[in-house]
Amino acid sequence: MTTTFDKGLALLHAVLAAELGSAGYQGNVRLAELIGVDAAQASRMLKDLAALDLVERDEQGRGWRIGPGFFALAGAAADRHLLVAARPPLRGLVARWHEPAWLAVPSQGMVLTVESQLSHWSSYVAAAPGALTPIWCTGPGRALLLDHSEQELAALLGAVEFVGGGPRAARDIATLAGYNATARAEGIVVADREFEHDVVDFSAPVRDESGAVVAALSLAVPRFRLADRSAEIAASVKAAAAALEVRAAAGRAAWRADRPDP
Repeated sequence: MTTTFDKGLALLHAVLAAELGSAGYQGNVRLAELIGVDAAQASRMLKDLAALDLVERDEQGRGWRIGPGFFALAGAAADRHLLVAARPPLRGLVARWHEPAWLAVPSQGMVLTVESQLSHWSSYVAAAPGALTPIWCTGPGRALLLDHSEQELAALLGAVEFVGGGPRAARDIATLAGYNATARAEGIVVADREFEHDVVDFSAPVRDESGAVVAALSLAVPRFRLADRSAEIAASVKAAAAALEVRAAAGRAAWRADRPDP
């Protein structure tokens, strides 16, 4: 059975193949022909892919080409040890709390979801792979920025207008720095209604062997289901991130050990 997802992947592959080949950038009609759908369906799917920055129009508007989100996703996937190592901790979080859990990395000044384990209400949060969200008003985004000083945040986000997000999102650099100072001391970001209304993101930074933050591990929980479990959920997300760091480091070490000497 061919699903819409299958067709979307085929369309993305067709855009990439045309760009790498002699055909160059192709328009809606030709891409529709290549994957065997009508032009209207191809147009809708291209708009969806463009919304995720996986494809974009070329400068002259002659056709479609691969977008920055595709390269960001490919770059994240290059650390396959991190992605593979993330699956057991993510599954463990979902099995324990029955809430969506995901791994995200920085991408073009935003947050890109690269691996996830979903739940029955996952469509309401940006937990699906390929999702792009703001870096300043999401749990994963703030976890990725956890080591930034207020001056570094100002340099990175100086052009951001701080519009949107949830009712408790930071509206300026100073507030964001204050939020992160608290989170830094606790080792985890608890973003209460900062992106989605009535949703709390529990997000822990994931560090590489040098100590740099390279990813964020997150669990989203509706506020009405939190009860008195906030501290327990936060501790479990921190523990899952720590386990991921160990697993990813072991995977990288094993890979290096198996490589032949130059």
